[in-house]
Amino acid sequence: MKREDKIAILDKCKNETSMARVYLKYDSNYYYYYPNDVNEHFLLAQEENDFLLDGFHIRKMSHITKVEMKDDLCQAINIWNGVTKQVHDPHIELSSWQSIFMSLRDLSGFVIIEDNINGQFAIGKIVKVNKHNLIFRQFDADGIWQENMLTIPYSSITHIAWDTRYTNNWFDYLNNRNKGPQ
Repeated sequence: MKREDKIAILDKCKNETSMARVYLKYDSNYYYYYPNDVNEHFLLAQEENDFLLDGFHIRKMSHITKVEMKDDLCQAINIWNGVTKQVHDPHIELSSWQSIFMSLRDLSGFVIIEDNINGQFAIGKIVKVNKHNLIFRQFDADGIWQENMLTIPYSSITHIAWDTRYTNNWFDYLNNRNKGPQ
């Protein structure tokens, strides 16, 4: 599928608050997204999963192989349930990885950065944004912050996510674990 055709469908979905089915070159699954912004390099969207929105996601347009508008009963149910009214633009500057991470740097929550091609995953906070990479502080699966910062080259990034149920639950837990369950 040509880049301009993908962008045209994603723009139409954005303008009509419709779901897009997005296929990626490194994943046999497809994803349902409500696009917030799109350009020739990046897609910024909110993921839809089982009639719920699950955070913001950025994908590289060069990794998207196919896009379809999903206009069916699921879309009608999302409208009926008010899901489409929750779609909103987080105002992230999409001109480059550097501008994206500058926009995300001051978020209060956590960010996920993935290299889906090589199976790399990191969750944590952006420490410093450089021209060709970023410095990232991550925690492990036990919620322990790692001493060594990661240097992540932009060229290795395939996916960014934030404000997801996963990142928000980790954020709440790590900020409140000494208080016990509420």
